[in-house]
Amino acid sequence: MEETGIIEILDKVAKGISETFGSNCEVLIADLNNIKNPIISIYNGHVTGRKLGDAISELGMRTIKERKADRDLISYHATTVDGRLLKCSSFHFKHDRQWLSLGINYDYTNMAMAHSTLENFIEIKESIEDKFLPVSSEAFENLLQDVIKQIGKPPYLMNKKERVKLVKYLDDKGVLIIKKGIQMVAETLNVSRYTIYNYLKEIKEEKKKINKSD
Repeated sequence: MEETGIIEILDKVAKGISETFGSNCEVLIADLNNIKNPIISIYNGHVTGRKLGDAISELGMRTIKERKADRDLISYHATTVDGRLLKCSSFHFKHDRQWLSLGINYDYTNMAMAHSTLENFIEIKESIEDKFLPVSSEAFENLLQDVIKQIGKPPYLMNKKERVKLVKYLDDKGVLIIKKGIQMVAETLNVSRYTIYNYLKEIKEEKKKINKSD
């Protein structure tokens, strides 16, 4: 294939890549046999501030100097003069006397800033864990079965101390502050709502005693 034919194909690919990934994506074709004016095609040159006939990167110049075209370089890091961050790849095409490269330089500076902001936003400093349970009979039943297993007997066989323990467990889990929570527990223990409120009062008083003694 003629050199002009290869360049036309690469130019078409370069244009397509630049349009696919937008204005932050610079794509260029360089003639690595032309050290003085290697860039023969470029799209979104504002990313690195280059234009047709300009020089290629330090890595590119080193590649020319060392005559290395045995492998492509994919997804490496680079920076611009003003400090923007680039993710780069370069692909070599060498045949007979032709030595061309297709370079892709994506400016991800804004993404890096957003990533840093998100990391700070979602950073967890406390080791405390919490769960948000759905307000449903199924959730209540699951918690109820947990505490019944701990106590070791069904509600109708529990004494007062055990019933208070059950109420305290469910209160700690937040069940009693939901709508109809008190009623659900009262029905489970086959006692009145008034009795549940008395249990909660006892639990509150016990907590005060513990806090005073600490």
